[in-house]
Amino acid sequence: MFAVLLLSWWYSSGWSWLARRSAAKYRLITEALSVGILIKTFFAPWKQIQSTTTLQNFIQSTVDNIVSRVVGMIVRGFMLFTALVLYLILTIFTVASLVVWPIAPLLVIILPILTIKGVSL
Repeated sequence: MFAVLLLSWWYSSGWSWLARRSAAKYRLITEALSVGILIKTFFAPWKQIQSTTTLQNFIQSTVDNIVSRVVGMIVRGFMLFTALVLYLILTIFTVASLVVWPIAPLLVIILPILTIKGVSL
């Protein structure tokens, strides 16, 4: 009876559980790295550091502001690249899970039989 219940969950509700788990991991990456905020503020100055511009220090403050924005873009770009790499890794594991999911219960039966027959992987 337990095996029937397990298999009925595995091939019905188990798929939605797997999808919810993967979606939760995507949300975790998005929230942990603040991807939305990084995209919105990509061209903003680093740590909101800006020089006030007056007539006497126009060139100096312009260079300071440009450097601050470039540093902000580099740091935010690195964080967005990190998020992209994590998304790709998670996508690879999700696709692998989707491939292995339907055959995993069968492996419980097949692998002991192959072991008894002496087949090594």
